Amino acid sequence: MSEDRSVEEMADEVLMRQAKARADRSGEPLEEAMEAVLNTEAGAQLRELRDVPHDEESVEEWQVGMA
Repeated sequence: MSEDRSVEEMADEVLMRQAKARADRSGEPLEEAMEAVLNTEAGAQLRELRDVPHDEESVEEWQVGMA
């Protein structure tokens, strides 16, 4: 993943990748797969990262702040 992307973009990309993988495995529609992903603990954490404002903070800046 490119470190010049925002935290929101990174979280959204991971959620979408997980939903697509689930949809491919299960045959369920992407929307249902996304809902299922968001209902997991990891999905909820990613949703929080995606939805909480980070002032266009880059992933690298966010990671440094978490250390």
